[in-house]
Amino acid sequence: MFRRFFPVESNQYKSLHNLFNKIDTDLLNRFEIFFPMWIMFAFQHYLVKSYDSLNMGIDVNKHYLFSMITEDLIGVVNILLHSLLFLWLMKKFESFGPFRIVKMDSQTNFLLFLSLYAFIDVIIFGKAMVGLALLILVLYLLYRSDSFQIKIGSIILTITAMIFSINQNEPIVSTAAAVYLPFLFVALIGKSESYVHYAQRYLPLILFIFLTTKELWFGLIGIGYFLFFNSYYYFTSESRYNWLKFDHNY
Repeated sequence: MFRRFFPVESNQYKSLHNLFNKIDTDLLNRFEIFFPMWIMFAFQHYLVKSYDSLNMGIDVNKHYLFSMITEDLIGVVNILLHSLLFLWLMKKFESFGPFRIVKMDSQTNFLLFLSLYAFIDVIIFGKAMVGLALLILVLYLLYRSDSFQIKIGSIILTITAMIFSINQNEPIVSTAAAVYLPFLFVALIGKSESYVHYAQRYLPLILFIFLTTKELWFGLIGIGYFLFFNSYYYFTSESRYNWLKFDHNY
């Protein structure tokens, strides 16, 4: 798409090439792995609206679709402030494991940190948060190792997340887990490492898609995320974005 509107030999391409090359690569590496964290914050926002998980006495509505209301600005601001905070922490404490600057280390460390963060949030947002916390743990494990034991453990955790979310009458994680399970079984049976890569990439994508059916504002943020990184790759190296693959280097 970009190649059609911005041919490599055009002046517009050269201008955007120079603009994107000014972006700090380390900052971009850190920013890219925030997507699972954004999913977690958007899911928290959904729990408050659907289940009043913070006990605020609001009128809950479990059946809304594609929400775009004024209160959704709270979710947008929450994602923005947390992203700025973590970017600052990563720059301030580069030697701290989850914030390490080297991407091949930081992706697993940050996902472990995020899974622990999600389990702590169960105390605040209630049992409906458990399913998502388990799936974030699955994502961490798949980046940690592609061993047979890890694949079996990921399948067990995903089934647990699905059953637990069904018992909580929570449709987002329960449906996402059910759709995601075949990717794990294929990764278990298949011998190619690419099947594990598919499992790594499709978990956040599936969660994003089902969460967008409730929170349209988050869908717009996600589309902006994909457009930005597609643009970055094209205008800096004329390559395609290896979407939602957090352990590659630029």
